[in-house]
Amino acid sequence: MGDEWSGLADLLANLIAKYADDLDIEHLPESPRIKKTEKFCTLMRKSDGESIENKEAA
Repeated sequence: MGDEWSGLADLLANLIAKYADDLDIEHLPESPRIKKTEKFCTLMRKSDGESIENKEAA
């Protein structure tokens, strides 16, 4: 499997090395924080204790 992906890995490594200076990867801005909404928190509380295995078994 490793040999199948090595060509793609080499291509990506070469592209990153070639364009790293142009992209200025070292000085990228911080990614924005995602605000957790009340709906999200409610869904997370509901899902606590439940797992996929429990739902499939039922």
